[in-house]
Amino acid sequence: MSSGKATSIGFRDVLLCLNAVLGALVLIVLSAINPAAKDDPAQLPGNLVASIAWPAGSTDVDLWVQYGDDLAVGYSHRSDRVWSLLRDDLGTANDDTPLNAESAFTRGLPDGEYAINVRCFGCAKVPVPVSVEVRLAEGGVVWRATVDLLKDKQERTAIRFRMAGGQVVPGSASSVFKQMKRGEG
Repeated sequence: MSSGKATSIGFRDVLLCLNAVLGALVLIVLSAINPAAKDDPAQLPGNLVASIAWPAGSTDVDLWVQYGDDLAVGYSHRSDRVWSLLRDDLGTANDDTPLNAESAFTRGLPDGEYAINVRCFGCAKVPVPVSVEVRLAEGGVVWRATVDLLKDKQERTAIRFRMAGGQVVPGSASSVFKQMKRGEG
């Protein structure tokens, strides 16, 4: 083998090794610059879901939910730090389906009090039986019952309870009325 070929092969070997070292260095630097994303359970939607349903027709029932002393979330204030209202159902107005239902969900499960109210916004025919369900994404149904609204504009607390460590605090559930702070104008 001539010395020119040996030098050429040796030079290519050095270039390949240098290229491999440079590639490894780039990977190390990139991993240090952009660390792996950490899971943030407080930002995952749907940890707790509150749903209501009522008989078909023109009746307009509203779901109101509140975390702690935050503003209540409902038709006029659709989202806050913890709760978001998925849809405001107006009965048969602007609706092609007979199903009357509203749902709200949380982003995370911070410790504190949660309250779920139902309000008869436009109820020409009473009483209105409202099915209420509160469900944890991981853990199943927290509470399920029917709340009867007996007059137009009546608001009732379906359930209020405390959460700690992502679990309902035993013995904390009640249906004592909670007047919710609203951002209604």
